[in-house]
Amino acid sequence: MSGQVVIGASGQVGEHLVQAASAAGLDVLGTYSSHPVPGLRQLDIRNRAETRSLLLASRPSVVYLPAARANVDYCELHPEEGYAVNVLGVRHVVQAANEIGAKLVFFSSDYIFDGRAGPYREGDPPNPICEYGRQKLMAEHCVALHARNYLVVRTTVVYGRERQRKNFIYRLLETLRDGQVLRAPVDQVGSPTYAPNLAQTVVALALADAVGVFHVAGPERASRYEFACEAARAFGLDQDLIRPVATRELGQAAARPLDAGMLVEKATRELTIPLVAYPDGLRAMAAEESGGHSNLGLTGKLG
Repeated sequence: MSGQVVIGASGQVGEHLVQAASAAGLDVLGTYSSHPVPGLRQLDIRNRAETRSLLLASRPSVVYLPAARANVDYCELHPEEGYAVNVLGVRHVVQAANEIGAKLVFFSSDYIFDGRAGPYREGDPPNPICEYGRQKLMAEHCVALHARNYLVVRTTVVYGRERQRKNFIYRLLETLRDGQVLRAPVDQVGSPTYAPNLAQTVVALALADAVGVFHVAGPERASRYEFACEAARAFGLDQDLIRPVATRELGQAAARPLDAGMLVEKATRELTIPLVAYPDGLRAMAAEESGGHSNLGLTGKLG
């Protein structure tokens, strides 16, 4: 029982987890739910029997769970659908992981905080202000109360190469390349996180059998507007097309934690892998998108 299972490997974080674990010499089985990818197994974690069957058949030592219904506004408008995946689905994975003695690595978010006093440490009290944040907090509680061996990774504003091309950077690129104006909030502050760096860091933590809650994110905070402008520079696009706005002007269904982001001293103490600042990560992503290499040299191990 030495393999790894990544539930949600068709998504952005899951795709990079598969690559990071494979690069570490591990056998990896990835799953998808609704976006078929060659080489991945179909799994709907809302189905308890299906989840148990896959994990009992594969018997991994580590189960990574980045899969989620992560569209914040959709969860606000359709809470039952979000709950079925983000809470009940997590419970099914916890139960199956316990049955085979596997470590569970669960991915959470800074949306469990209210965004009034960021950036946040692991021990700061949660106070979610939207349905997605409430569901992620409920899932964290389920993991902490019932999983026998677990690691909760909170992260935020994840960007990088993505098979489905739907993250903030891809939407920005499409908008600016079409010569259209992009409105980006100046009052939403977070910690942009480069997906390959996140994945490599989390795999290293799991291999070292780290337990408890870790914030793993980029080491520098930025507003969405600052992040968007830096992305435009990295990709050689017209940043004058980016308009600063207040979050309230966007008319989003779900409230956002505004002064958010994460403090990462705990992860930094445990790792020799550097956490990548967003200007460097965006340049690395731009190099990859143009067919080159990131040149970040992300290597290291637990100290």
